[in-house]
Amino acid sequence: MKSTKRFFYAALAGSLLLGSCAEDGEENYDIYELQSLHAWVAQHRPELKENFQPAGESGYYVEVLDEGRDDASPIGDDDMWVSFDFSARDLNGNVVLTRNASEAKLLNTFTRYTRYVPYYRYCGSENSGMLEGAWLAMRNPLSLEGGKRTVRLREGSRVRLYLPSLLIGTGGVTGSGGYEGEKSLSASRPMIAEMTIRDTVNNPLQLEGDQIDLFCSLNGGVEVYDKEENPAPTDPLNDPNHPYRTTSKRWVSACDTVAQLYVNHRYDPTKEECFTYSEPYDVGYAPYNDPQLDTKIAKILADRFHSEKSYAGPADLHADSVGLEGTAKIWYIGRFLDGFIFDTNIDEVKELIYGSDYTAGEALSYTPSEGGLIQAFYYVIPHIQYGQWASLLTISTQAYGSSGVTGSTSTSTTGGSSMASYYDYLNYLNYVNSYYNGYYGGYYGSYYNNYYGGYYGGYYGNYYGYDDSSTTTTTTTVSTEIPSFAPLIFQFYVEPQE
Repeated sequence: MKSTKRFFYAALAGSLLLGSCAEDGEENYDIYELQSLHAWVAQHRPELKENFQPAGESGYYVEVLDEGRDDASPIGDDDMWVSFDFSARDLNGNVVLTRNASEAKLLNTFTRYTRYVPYYRYCGSENSGMLEGAWLAMRNPLSLEGGKRTVRLREGSRVRLYLPSLLIGTGGVTGSGGYEGEKSLSASRPMIAEMTIRDTVNNPLQLEGDQIDLFCSLNGGVEVYDKEENPAPTDPLNDPNHPYRTTSKRWVSACDTVAQLYVNHRYDPTKEECFTYSEPYDVGYAPYNDPQLDTKIAKILADRFHSEKSYAGPADLHADSVGLEGTAKIWYIGRFLDGFIFDTNIDEVKELIYGSDYTAGEALSYTPSEGGLIQAFYYVIPHIQYGQWASLLTISTQAYGSSGVTGSTSTSTTGGSSMASYYDYLNYLNYVNSYYNGYYGGYYGSYYNNYYGGYYGGYYGNYYGYDDSSTTTTTTTVSTEIPSFAPLIFQFYVEPQE
């Protein structure tokens, strides 16, 4: 995955001359915007006037819809990770962002790329990535009814925040109906944000480990290798406990020095092998509301890669392993532990999950010693035979790191009108005709019009086939968010050697 950074430069002289004025202007605008938010609340929600929460030179209003569980500790007591539903609107009620699938469906902005589950964000003594207003509400006591009572957010709390842009972000919010985006919120515009606290975790690494252990227990068990006490079997032909054989547990350590990175060598889609999920992803809409989804995917994989020849499992494959210097051509499906597919390069799976509008996939060419893919592949792929299926299970550290990947939508346009070169020719021809007609008179005008006009007109028009059709292609690329501390599953196939 590539990351694009944009850098903006300003003329030094201009910044020196205009700096103080611009600063005053920004400060004044922040004041005016806050005053307009005060006026809006006074007109539309006057009962909230006493629920204003000062924040430096700014502040926000809060409406407490549910105070939460009495037995839960307040969020602000410790640094922790917080899982929360989130929906945001502008002051006119237009939805800007939502994690609610039903709400997105009603707005006709539901996408199959979006995983409609609560956010998990770090909430510590310093804000490192949350919406400023949401972080302030979580970390600080909320003074209500003019100070008559105080509320602190905890699990189960549900609040609505009325935020000025100073507590949102300077760039506003861009919504395109793509990944998660509903409508755009321009910079320097207030937002109404509603959030519900679902869960709090002090140790997300332990949570990941528990989730992986549960998944393994539901899908064949796990064998953890240790060099001294439980070394990995090395003889696939004679050792009944080798992971290629049918008597061993499904998931085994991919590397005895890397924690919670497991591989299932006996994964076989031709036998309609489906995973069991403790909490399957299902928001009530296609394709994840189909209980036969995994069976359909297994059939796609069997038909795509084994329509002419049955698949020989790793114990009977007897092919070379990729090794560190070999090059593997990999077909894959990437999923979360609830079954949601965040990425695949297999066209038939793309069509099943996303519909007909997708970009054709191609095999990943991967040489482990050269890197370029997630770290988990470096430990797994060298031990995979050419022509073998397998699946791997990993914590986020060996995939996209603890920061994860931000969901995004981007649009690019390539090509142009096929008339461009033909228009260049016509412009040149018109120039020649005008020049010769005006300067040399009718002889050259007639000569060039008839000879060159007829020859080049026919040559360009007929030989190259110029017409007025457009060849401009607009491509929208959507990337699904991969949250922090999210364990992942990869089902993959390494093509046989040529």
